[in-house]
Amino acid sequence: MTAQRKTLNAKQVDLLRWVRDGCPEGVYGDDHHRISAAALRRRGFPSISGRGSSWGADLTKAGRDYLDRVEGPDPPIPRQANVSVTQELVDDVIAAGGTLVVPSKSWRDPDSVDYRRRARVAEHLGKVPTGKLFAIRNLPDGNLEIELVSGPTMPGGGKPKPIEVPEKISRYHPAAKSFRDGKDRHEVSRELVQRATRIVHVLSREATARGWEVRAPGRSPDSYGRESWTPSKNGHLAIETEDERFWLRLREGKVRLRGHWEQEAEHHRTVDPDSSWWRDREIPRGPYDANADGKLDLELFCTHYYAYHGRQSRWGDRQRWSLEDRLTDIVLEIETRAAEATRREEEKREAAAEAKRRAEEEARQREVDFKVHLKDAWRLLFEARRAKDLRSQAAAWSEAKALGAYCDAVEAAHGDDPEARRWLDWARGFIEKLDPLDKPPSLPEITEAPEDELQQYMPDGWSVQGPEYPDPRKVRGSFGGRR
Repeated sequence: MTAQRKTLNAKQVDLLRWVRDGCPEGVYGDDHHRISAAALRRRGFPSISGRGSSWGADLTKAGRDYLDRVEGPDPPIPRQANVSVTQELVDDVIAAGGTLVVPSKSWRDPDSVDYRRRARVAEHLGKVPTGKLFAIRNLPDGNLEIELVSGPTMPGGGKPKPIEVPEKISRYHPAAKSFRDGKDRHEVSRELVQRATRIVHVLSREATARGWEVRAPGRSPDSYGRESWTPSKNGHLAIETEDERFWLRLREGKVRLRGHWEQEAEHHRTVDPDSSWWRDREIPRGPYDANADGKLDLELFCTHYYAYHGRQSRWGDRQRWSLEDRLTDIVLEIETRAAEATRREEEKREAAAEAKRRAEEEARQREVDFKVHLKDAWRLLFEARRAKDLRSQAAAWSEAKALGAYCDAVEAAHGDDPEARRWLDWARGFIEKLDPLDKPPSLPEITEAPEDELQQYMPDGWSVQGPEYPDPRKVRGSFGGRR
């Protein structure tokens, strides 16, 4: 017998039993069971009435019949609970030993899976093991490598402790003071400045407690090389960890950048409103926060933003929560990125050390190989020169032998002629100098040779100048002597 889609899973059966028992208190710690009961109501098993504290559920006849079948002699096989795709990815990575290779998202195929985003969602939903996070790397073959690595661990494990924002603060953090006093950089209304300052203070305090460097944002060069401040490039609060730099931008919906808006307003008062200056510009009317909607948003930026694609970077006021309720998530996100940056930098350091070790090993091996090649080049040069001398002596001996035979023939034919005798005397003297066998031959010694001659006997890619020099035969121009 196989499980059918109409059968319930074990948790749903337990929920029906709980309803049958009168919905006793203390069994479920949250309201998720009410969502499950609502889903079972569509199946006709329980009936639900009321909401909030008056919420209640009763078992229908269909529900009682199903429990009777479950507890009878031939119960239906429980259906396996649905597994979310994010949980499935976490399970697959763990089953693969902590590292899983998956295909990258293809823009050519809109139906392809975005595993990078799926991994980030799994982290955001808390489905990765405690103290772990996903490290995602692009592989040369176009795939993604997803690895489960160590990440920030909250004290005591489990959910992080909520960060409280006090209503009154007696002494602000210096970065919070700078934010409060830097009115020209405000993107919040005057009404919410104090609230925003308290948020900056609390974030600064939490960052300082973790050993991070916290400061007011500075300036950065623009496209013309001039030092300037902008909300997106510098933010309102700067945080630096060991291997990453963050900046946070705090703004309110429909609020202008105060300094720029007021500067434009002042210019509008001194320049004719009908002039061409305002042709393509928005004419400032009213204060910078005239249209403020009262909702704060915080955006997180960092130097290596491309490495955290898919991670949450914006938080703000919503119907169900306020920005203050998300400060713990913001700090945890910075911790996560800082841990990933440290891991990434450590990998770079290890890769650099390994590359240096390999380079040194290759240099030592190249030095050894160079000495072998140079010795072989000298040996080949010796052989070539001696072979040349041998051929030269053999040619001289053959010539001397032929000339001697010629002189013998002349003497036999004209030996009595005085002129012929004088010629023969000179010729035999010349032959005596030409003949190499007038003395015992010896092995010629070679003590030096031009570099270009010796280079001919070096293998491709090697120079007689040393193991660190390129092959001069492959360098455009002259032989390429030492410089």
